[in-house]
Amino acid sequence: MQRASARLLSEIRRSHQVYSYVDVISPTQERTRLPATGGDVSCDRTAAIRRTCKATCVDPLGTLVPSGTTSLLTPYGTELRPYRGVRYAPTPEHPKGEIEVLPLGVFRLAKVSIQEQTGGSPDIQLEAYDLSRTVARDKFISPYVIETGTNIIDAIKSILARTFDDLSYDAISTTRTTTAPRLYDVGDDPWDAVTVLAQSLGCDIYFDVEGWVVIAPPPDIDALPSPDFQYIEGEKCTMLDLSRVLTDEPGFNGIVLTGESPGDELPAVRAVAWDEEPTSATYHLGPYGQVPQFITDQLIKTAEEAQATADQLLRNLLGFSSQLSVSGIVNPGFEAGAVVEVVRERAHVSGLYAVDSFNIPLDAKGTQNLTLRQKRQGGG
Repeated sequence: MQRASARLLSEIRRSHQVYSYVDVISPTQERTRLPATGGDVSCDRTAAIRRTCKATCVDPLGTLVPSGTTSLLTPYGTELRPYRGVRYAPTPEHPKGEIEVLPLGVFRLAKVSIQEQTGGSPDIQLEAYDLSRTVARDKFISPYVIETGTNIIDAIKSILARTFDDLSYDAISTTRTTTAPRLYDVGDDPWDAVTVLAQSLGCDIYFDVEGWVVIAPPPDIDALPSPDFQYIEGEKCTMLDLSRVLTDEPGFNGIVLTGESPGDELPAVRAVAWDEEPTSATYHLGPYGQVPQFITDQLIKTAEEAQATADQLLRNLLGFSSQLSVSGIVNPGFEAGAVVEVVRERAHVSGLYAVDSFNIPLDAKGTQNLTLRQKRQGGG
């Protein structure tokens, strides 16, 4: 999942020159590049809208301050694509220093604020959201039906094509289909519809930093050979602060899933998945006890499908009761779900954690704040 090069990851562990900008793209695909003087990109895998962008830019000539609804910086179809990276030290081949940046997302501009001071250049503050918000706002204006026997991934693509007909996908393959017509009423939220369909496969659905639609299970910490990034105390550690929270909310350590599969003559199926790891603090046969989450899914037909989905949903839940908040030097290559190793002896922290949320400041002075969860947390 790591998007950054080894060279960039090494560079951010020492003093370096930050390089960031925002590309503004009009509905007619005209592109204008603005230097970013402030703001950040936030990403939260638990939020309905995964990515948000708030950027502050300067317009020294006053040519970009909106003069009407057809101006470039207006919230009527304009896209923002922010980038952040580094400018490396000059070399004979690159006397001005080679630049490496990473994309931070594709956003639809939602709000523009202009602050002008006497004798100074106007400050333009931009607020934007990833494309899932555009899908959510494009409500069904007539009853929408997914026919019986429709492949679940195909059903998701058809709904999204109502809003964007040229999307690219990074999606799992599945043979699972609808067992009865699924009807969406006038005014229903299409993004909520595709989210529920993806969840029935045990998957997240989101727009990635390139604007692709990803439909895939969250990374399994136990299955990864190595972390994407490390915060290990000592020389070149980029962690500045750490706080640790232990809570029993929401605290689910089991999934009880019922597949009702309307539209066929198959009986309802049921699957149960528990935290079966004896060393886990939320082991269901340990002192913590059993705290199940109950889910009903109308797309599941067989016991095998029910068990596979329950197992995947449980993997998504485990670890929320043990959270870390870390602030540090900015790594622009993170994606929600990335796995990091954190070691800090005096806080009794040592293990692999999944990144649930983070920010990426667009200015050089900002620090990065991450919310992490550990999949398994022992009793010590």
